Amino acid sequence: MQFELGGTRIFDHKTNEWAIFKSRLSQFLLVNNVKENQGAILLTHLSDESYRLLRNLAYPKVIDTLKYEELTLLLDAHFKQKQCTFADKAKFFGAMKSTGETLSDWAARLRGLASYCDFGTALDTNLRDRFVLGLGSGPERDKLFEQNPSTLTFARALEIAEQVECAREAKAVVVKEEPIFRAQVESGHHRSRGAGGRSGAAQRGPAPADRRYLHPTAAAKCALPEATKNI
Repeated sequence: MQFELGGTRIFDHKTNEWAIFKSRLSQFLLVNNVKENQGAILLTHLSDESYRLLRNLAYPKVIDTLKYEELTLLLDAHFKQKQCTFADKAKFFGAMKSTGETLSDWAARLRGLASYCDFGTALDTNLRDRFVLGLGSGPERDKLFEQNPSTLTFARALEIAEQVECAREAKAVVVKEEPIFRAQVESGHHRSRGAGGRSGAAQRGPAPADRRYLHPTAAAKCALPEATKNI
């Protein structure tokens, strides 16, 4: 269950990340210009389990007597991630763009993985390479393969990939709509021909009258000459 106090959620270390909570709480204190009792605010934003954990970390001291900075240092030390550079690099270099993951999300995920790898000045190069190679086969990667690696940056690679993706999606929409348009045109053409046929029949005039229903004088006019009948 999620609780809120002053717009900031209760921290539960079993389901929440301490670094994120600490940052949000710091912003909350800054926005509200809280200068005093910061430690008390932190303690009231802890779940029972997290409060018990902090109390154990502070023992033999009593947490009620500790300052905000002292409390956060205890939690920082406890939740500091244990890093293994080679293991983190293996995760980074083995990462692949997931199905349905946007290009921007893929780039952001790589940045998160790289934050544990200590790449130093090679950060942008490694981000660019993993971004391109992790895309999988497709027009986006094909386009990036054509670029000059000596000048291509990570940000530029993301920009090019997004442009190719946008063009591909726009083309797919056009191809999808074209058969519908052609069907509508052909249907209208058939209707025009049908109407033209009827109009032509009207222009040719009515069919010859049946002599059986004509007046005797009119019937005589319609009678064919005897020579014609014998042809």
